Parts: sequence; C-alpha cells; structure tokens
Amino acid sequence: MSSTPQESARPVQLQDIRAGSEGGKALFPGNLDLIQGLKVSLSVSVGKSEITVAQLFALKEDALLELDRATNEPVEIWLDARLVGRGELVAVGDRFGVRITEFGGAGRT
Repeated sequence: MSSTPQESARPVQLQDIRAGSEGGKALFPGNLDLIQGLKVSLSVSVGKSEITVAQLFALKEDALLELDRATNEPVEIWLDARLVGRGELVAVGDRFGVRITEFGGAGRT
C-alpha cells in the first residue's frame, strides 16, 4: 500500500456549448507557414483483385493477377484513407508517375 494521502473524487461540471457558437481567434487564419514543411504520404491505387484463399496459396512466381480496372481507366490518388484525386498512369524515365486529372473537390470518400 502507498503511504501518500488518498485524493478525493468529485464530479465535474461541464458547460453546455452549442456548435458554431465558439468565439475566439482562428488558429490557422489562412497562414499555412506553420505546416507547409510537413510531409504527407500519397498512394496510388491501380486496382484490386478478389481471389479465394485457395487461389492465393496457389500463386506462383510469374503468375498474373487480373485487376478490376481497365487500362484506360483513371487510377485513384489517396491521402491516408481518403480519396483525394484521380489521374493517368504514365512512365517517367524508368519509374511510374501519375498525371493528375482531378484533385480535391467535394464528393470524395
């Protein structure tokens, strides 16, 4: 057992606040200097494939896995779990790249 005095517990009284009624100064008043140097990770989804566990275990080197997208369909650009854009898959030297055709905007999930 501890020899420190026991603290008493007491109920907390919370103040009712209505959404949108917060006053005060904006934390980021249009100035992004504070966060401009932060790095984010974008990923590009070329497509998906659904297979059974038996098919998964039967995969071998050089096997082909067919994706659910046609070669002329746009790829999806993701920021974490949020779809933020679409684009065209391109070759940039010996690497893949994405030419952005849509970015941002409402209606993304």
